Amino acid sequence: MASRPPTLKRKVLTARHEPEPVAYGQGRGGRPWRRLRDQILKRDGYLCQCVACKARPVPRVAHEVDHVRPVAEGGTDDPVNLQAINRDCHKAKTQAEALRGRKR
Repeated sequence: MASRPPTLKRKVLTARHEPEPVAYGQGRGGRPWRRLRDQILKRDGYLCQCVACKARPVPRVAHEVDHVRPVAEGGTDDPVNLQAINRDCHKAKTQAEALRGRKR
């Protein structure tokens, strides 16, 4: 009787081989963040709240939510620190923050 080849033998898995538990709904992209994002967009009337758009006669439509004070500089996810913002304005603001961070 032929024995099974060694490659088909079942290996005993240790704790090291077990997959990491998946934490669904954690961080930005999870359900709590989506709820907070929707709350902020409704609060701001789906209009961009950046400095440039507030100076315009007709502000742009907001697609995203941004931290007024970045988390890297001590900001939090508190609704007071969040604002609705347009994609293009958000991109420009993020680039300015990254440049400011590189200069430190």
